[in-house]
Amino acid sequence: MQGQGIAISLVLGLSLPIVADVSVQSQAVANLAFPEGEFFDVEGQPRNWHLTLWQAKGQYYYKNLNLKTGKKLCLIGGKASGTKARPVFTWTNAKYKYRVSWQTVQPELVRLEVIDPSGKVILNQFLVREPGEFENPNATQC
Repeated sequence: MQGQGIAISLVLGLSLPIVADVSVQSQAVANLAFPEGEFFDVEGQPRNWHLTLWQAKGQYYYKNLNLKTGKKLCLIGGKASGTKARPVFTWTNAKYKYRVSWQTVQPELVRLEVIDPSGKVILNQFLVREPGEFENPNATQC
């Protein structure tokens, strides 16, 4: 009987650090910096994209306008991952993933990736932050 109690104590004792580690990781992800702003293609490249990122009411928002076609996509509820130095935010729409990553030491530059349902990256583009904060009042509306 005493052997069972020791075995249970060992199992519980070994599992507690794992649970504590998971909760610390979740807290760290929740504290990642988010690259709010309006982003365009890097200078010298044709202007194809106008990406707007913002957060409100605990949600991450993604709005992208294709400047060639005029098509717009707005997504709500991005998921945070990555590290404090390189946060990654991912939105999903119809099995496509829209991933924005950046390095906090370069806040003016983000990488936009679009991943198709098979996992193939179909867009991998650097975008640069436009100076100013949401000059268009409709910028942060879907």
